[in-house]
Amino acid sequence: VEGNISVGKTTFLQRIANETLELRDLVEIVPEPVNKWQDVGPDHFNILDAFYAEPQRYAYTFQNYVFVTRVMQERESSGGIKPLRLMERSVFSDRMVFVRAVHEANWMNEMEISIYDSWFDPVVSCLPGLIPDGFIYLRASPDTCHKRMMLRKRAEEGGVSLEYLRDLHEKHESWLFPFQSGNHGVLSVSKLPLHVDFSLHPDIRDHVFYLEGDHMHSSIQKVPALVLDCEPNIDFSKDIEAKRQYARQVAEFFEFVKKKKEVPASKVGEEATKNGQPQVLLHHKGGLWVPEGNHFPESALKSLDFRRAMSFMPG
Repeated sequence: VEGNISVGKTTFLQRIANETLELRDLVEIVPEPVNKWQDVGPDHFNILDAFYAEPQRYAYTFQNYVFVTRVMQERESSGGIKPLRLMERSVFSDRMVFVRAVHEANWMNEMEISIYDSWFDPVVSCLPGLIPDGFIYLRASPDTCHKRMMLRKRAEEGGVSLEYLRDLHEKHESWLFPFQSGNHGVLSVSKLPLHVDFSLHPDIRDHVFYLEGDHMHSSIQKVPALVLDCEPNIDFSKDIEAKRQYARQVAEFFEFVKKKKEVPASKVGEEATKNGQPQVLLHHKGGLWVPEGNHFPESALKSLDFRRAMSFMPG
């Protein structure tokens, strides 16, 4: 689950994914490891607070530690018994949104971002459990997110400006919901191909896109994203129908992704050829990349039990 600061990710996970009949027995909730960022080591350092207080000093340190905690969290949550894992944000929102933002703000210098990039790709290649089968993008305007942030009053966010939220919003949009015209330097997306022999439910048909583009990370090319409108201020404790509508959309998206994973790539290619359509490259199933020469000990390979549950990454 992806989205801007204060868009409503926690409410979405708690009120919709955790409290509705449609999702309660289907979904394992994995919240963002904020508590790990607020309490580091025996001296209880708060790296989140340090980053907001001195971003130029701590941007790289914070983003590095965020990645490490997401890896730890993925491993800790991989043994769940429910078929769907909904994770709050992912290593790709780190790379596509937050690292870009701090670099453009000159809080992360060229050497630091080169170091980040030098280990990001190899580590993600070795840990396919970090690669989601689909994204859910909770979409709201920066002004709405800013108002919600002011209401929740998280101590570390006191210095977060509306301008920063606007920058993060633009980066989320260019990644997960770009203009189809490709203007303004944003990435392009295409609607799901009609020739694939399974259909989207009408409730989500106009809200699901494949991610693609020259600047999209190769690991998430052609991964589907469900875009949900979170602009309205809905009281989910009272508006039960709205709550269930969101839950139904998530459940339908899960079924779609599940079916997509079950369709062999060769079959999709054959169908595309029959229909005169260009072949669609479906997202890989997360096979483990192993360096040439098999430098990993066998015991280490056996311990890498990735994807017991399908990995949806949240925002």
